[in-house]
Amino acid sequence: MAVRNMNQDPSIWENFYWEDLSRDEQQLWAILGWNEALWNANNPPPSANMEWDQLTLTQRNAAERLGFTPELWDGFEDQ
Repeated sequence: MAVRNMNQDPSIWENFYWEDLSRDEQQLWAILGWNEALWNANNPPPSANMEWDQLTLTQRNAAERLGFTPELWDGFEDQ
């Protein structure tokens, strides 16, 4: 599996442990600052608290590949 379709629902990511993510998904989340320990502990990295326009171009590209739009990113609060 490459990258699953979150269908405009970012909360789907909260249903997975790091090892449940595809290699591609892990790599994209890693660009956003996540690693296995942070993910499984739901301990968000600094990027999770940034607005879309504060992300680097590389981070925005990774977020887009994961299915985020600027509106979804800015409107989603990690639980």
